[in-house]
Amino acid sequence: MDLILTCHGTTDADAALCVGHGDPPLSARGFTDVQGLAAGWTGAAPRFLFSSDLRRAQQSAQVFAARFAIEPLVDERLREFDFGRWEGRRWDQIAREDALAYRHWLDNWVIQPAPDGESFADVLRRTAVWLSALLGTTQGNDRVLAVAHPGSIRALLCHALGLPPARATALAVEPAKVTRVCWRNGQFDVACVNSAVFPAD
Repeated sequence: MDLILTCHGTTDADAALCVGHGDPPLSARGFTDVQGLAAGWTGAAPRFLFSSDLRRAQQSAQVFAARFAIEPLVDERLREFDFGRWEGRRWDQIAREDALAYRHWLDNWVIQPAPDGESFADVLRRTAVWLSALLGTTQGNDRVLAVAHPGSIRALLCHALGLPPARATALAVEPAKVTRVCWRNGQFDVACVNSAVFPAD
């Protein structure tokens, strides 16, 4: 199985804001970038197209849906982090006004959830269930495209590559970029990470 993980396009949300389960739409540039990515697809079309249920991912997935005439399968397990009470606030404001909780989270983000939110361990758990179900329902030559978020893509790569969770932030995951891993003989191999174009077959 080829698993192609695509990060949604950019939004108009301020980069200084904490955005996880928050639901900003794609920006005009975000649409354009995803359209360019879809136009550069090579090889066989995906058998399955999955998307996070957040709007920016679903809008990105619709671009691929139109390209391949395939219906996206929406799955909330592919969502970004839930930052709880910090959602929509500026990071500098959080660091200033909720300094103790922010510092504790920053030092322990793998196991420490944001207030009323999720830890990275929580994201790992839900993405693990999704990946396990996927491996149980696909065949060797299947190609799967999943449109998700930096946090959920990093979690999936930790599972696929056996990376320690604390190393997840070392993986670059940018808007409208592609990561491809291949499941062969009981293990994943990496074809590309954070690529601006789909890799050739």
